[in-house]
Amino acid sequence: MRLIFACVFLVAAAIAVVGVGSPRHGTPLWPGSRYTREERDGAIRRGLDFIYNSIARNPDDFREYGHDLLDAFYNIAVTSENRELRRMAWNMGHERAIEYRRIHATLPADLWPSDLTDLVFGEDSATRLGVPDARMHTLLRETAARLSVIDYLAFDPAIEPPPSNFPKACKKCGHQNQRGATVCTRCGEKLTMWNKYDLYQDALINTYTGDRAGITLGAHYVDVLHWLPALRPYPPRKPGDNDDYYAGVYTVTHVVYTYNDYSVSRLSPACFPEEFEHLKANLREAIADKDPETMGEFLDSLRSFGLTFADQLIRTGFDYLLSVQNPDGSWGDVKDPDPYGRYHPTWTSIDGLRDYRWKRVLPCPAY
Repeated sequence: MRLIFACVFLVAAAIAVVGVGSPRHGTPLWPGSRYTREERDGAIRRGLDFIYNSIARNPDDFREYGHDLLDAFYNIAVTSENRELRRMAWNMGHERAIEYRRIHATLPADLWPSDLTDLVFGEDSATRLGVPDARMHTLLRETAARLSVIDYLAFDPAIEPPPSNFPKACKKCGHQNQRGATVCTRCGEKLTMWNKYDLYQDALINTYTGDRAGITLGAHYVDVLHWLPALRPYPPRKPGDNDDYYAGVYTVTHVVYTYNDYSVSRLSPACFPEEFEHLKANLREAIADKDPETMGEFLDSLRSFGLTFADQLIRTGFDYLLSVQNPDGSWGDVKDPDPYGRYHPTWTSIDGLRDYRWKRVLPCPAY
């Protein structure tokens, strides 16, 4: 009996020392990892459940962001290594694609170019999720052809790189002034210019998606990619003003996404050496900024270049993301009133953490 009590005491003491749940059961992500693959997979599932149940099934949120949410479900469904995750994302996306078709059965009478672009995004993702609509596809293609490349992109990549002198709509009166204007011609208010990296990132996404959908949005992807060397080198961090820095980082990650079909294929670092080095040099800045959204984009971009758990940068990023998931399964600021600020950091964190079933290493582009 004394021996039994002694054994029980030793077990209890061990639990008290190492904590409940330790040592962890499961397969460590890497030797000595704080987290297991099972814990990582559970975190991803909770994140996907949050996107679906808390955002995508909210009627108002889905009406505004459905085109983007469908893209999230589709990308996770077709590129994830984990079969259960693929199944979850496909079922969620297919169900939401049916609802998307119901609420977007016709085109609004007065469409802004940005609205039309969103509808093309939704059209492409809904079709890929198994809910095509040939009539809507034709209608969108015919409507899109009536607008100019400037309407979509603010510049023509067939002849020029993204400009630095294109003004945003006037903050005071809302008037969109012509390129080169520094004060509003309607009210005299000083104008703010679009960041050329933001313009370039949008152009990459719009033309890539338009080409993939078969609905041209002003230009073709190859024309936009042609100007990538003109965007180098990327802006460094500056004390007190990091808008340029973040615009540059997101340009890099979206070069990766659009060139590798959103994580379908791998890339060679030799094809994008400046982009690869910029990501490696700045990953830890996302931790300093308490920014899981950007960390997710760092991780899936670097992993598409071939970095693995053997690389300390990847380990550092995984440790950070798994340590800051919110109790509701999301990542990011739980008090953010904008649904985008709730689901997008969660989506990018899922993408940073999940395993991919890469198809091949792509050849380098010809600029």
